[in-house]
Amino acid sequence: MGAEVLLCGWLLAPDERWIRGGALQVERGRVARVLASPRAVARARRAGARVRDLGEALVAPGFVDAHAHLELTFLTGALKPGLPFGAWVREVVARRAAVGRSVLERAVETGARELLRHGTTTVGDIDTTGASARALVRTPLRHVLFREVLDAYDPLRTHAALRSVSRALAPRARRVEGLSPHAPFTTSLALLAGLAPIARRRELAVSIHWSETEAEVDWLERGAGPLAPLLGPSPRRAGLELLRDAGLLGRRTSLVHGNHPRRGEPEALARAGATLIHCPGCHAWFGREPFPLARYRKAGVRIALGTDSSASNDTLDPRAELARFARLHPSVPTREVWRMATIDAAAALGLADLIGTLAPGRAADFVAFDTPRGAPSFDELVHARPAVRAVWIAGREVDLEPRT
Repeated sequence: MGAEVLLCGWLLAPDERWIRGGALQVERGRVARVLASPRAVARARRAGARVRDLGEALVAPGFVDAHAHLELTFLTGALKPGLPFGAWVREVVARRAAVGRSVLERAVETGARELLRHGTTTVGDIDTTGASARALVRTPLRHVLFREVLDAYDPLRTHAALRSVSRALAPRARRVEGLSPHAPFTTSLALLAGLAPIARRRELAVSIHWSETEAEVDWLERGAGPLAPLLGPSPRRAGLELLRDAGLLGRRTSLVHGNHPRRGEPEALARAGATLIHCPGCHAWFGREPFPLARYRKAGVRIALGTDSSASNDTLDPRAELARFARLHPSVPTREVWRMATIDAAAALGLADLIGTLAPGRAADFVAFDTPRGAPSFDELVHARPAVRAVWIAGREVDLEPRT
């Protein structure tokens, strides 16, 4: 495929400037050049590039959804918001076990299509059942497939879990797959320690649910609370300490939720270079206490945003997550909020050198939005939820119409 130049009304450049009448030159699925003048476009045309005019569209990097459970899309609208977390888990497990593989695979495809329609070009998806591994390759959505693993602190399950995840990982898993030890309260130190060398050897991103509820913290540290009768003997250690001792706390690690950090834990995350993924819609769905954002920002922790799932959110729309986050945290500059769903989310997935910005050499993954009245701004992108006109992944425009 030869070079193609896409003209637009406004272009968000890699240095976060807004270029009026800018253009992207795309070659072999990558951004070759950012063209900032008609003269540069004319030179590209003379060199043989095809030119396509997108009109007054605003072109920006595609959204990166740092954390999703697309197989749960079959539960859209099925569970009542505010359901206690323990009851929610029991409902999800029971309903998922009651449906067949085809239902879960269709759910993944449906969720992927919804993300695409709302301007998402990459997702980090947790694969619990294998449905995502089979279904996501049938969609154009770029993805990192996090293979979930746990043993519920049962030594008889530990070796089997390690063997199973090793078999499941594809030989060329470096870019499209990762590991997801479910959480410190469901994944023993022995299993965590067994997963760490696999992650290092394959250079895999790692995604772990962490400190989502007080109940898990109470059981891990004191063997107390509502989880004690269900989980048995506690390690009586903090979850972050277990991850550190297993060798899983580092720059390739993303920790999801982090609603109840203990003293010193945000600073420990920052030192390790790990990312904290926050899911605003899910947080609101469960009616949780205010997210302790100030503590993470003060410590210098990188924050990324995710949608979680249709079983615990009212939409899989990253624009809704941005708007909700900005409304609840008005002191955070909207430029920084935008990065949480692009550059910082790309880093959470281990893809910081590929996506998140439209710099030359990066993947040509971008969205054409309706152009606002007047000059565009990050306030407009974050608060106004501009309509998505079209989506490109690897330089190819995606069909956003649902399949029949």
